[in-house]
Amino acid sequence: MKTFNVPASLHEVFGEKQTWLEVIVTMVFSIMGTGLIYGFLYEQPESINLAALIIGFLLLWDVLAGCIANFTQGTNDYYAKRPTARWVFIAIHFHIIVIAWLLQGPMMASMIVWVFTIFSAILVNVLAGNRFQLFIAANLVCLGILLIILLAVPMWFMAVSIFFLIKVVFSFAVNHYA
Repeated sequence: MKTFNVPASLHEVFGEKQTWLEVIVTMVFSIMGTGLIYGFLYEQPESINLAALIIGFLLLWDVLAGCIANFTQGTNDYYAKRPTARWVFIAIHFHIIVIAWLLQGPMMASMIVWVFTIFSAILVNVLAGNRFQLFIAANLVCLGILLIILLAVPMWFMAVSIFFLIKVVFSFAVNHYA
């Protein structure tokens, strides 16, 4: 499939070259997923601020979009060429804590998910170039999903936590096209 040059302002999201199929599928999934979580899983507290709700769901959308976009060759190649940028990306991903805070989710569970996810992503990233990177990442994601289920959090937060885990540990930290 033919690629196009991604505008420089979107390189961190889609890399330098991308296909329209991958961009469209990423956007459709992230918009639909966010809408489905909001419409069917999220039980909105009466006391929530509208701004917090909007920002929280924009961050949730970012998690879902990144979960798919990070699997694309364009995004993968962009970060494979920039190991420091990959470390920065891992370091700044505290979305799950902010989402829990904004949407009045379980704060302690968000911190547990965040710590597990970041330490897993660090381990996977350290294994760059190692033939076991993908295998270890898959094991950590499965262990993380089990941990999230055992936390017994609301369904909307469970869904977001699982996508956050996949986004950072498996979709992003793994070099899929080495």
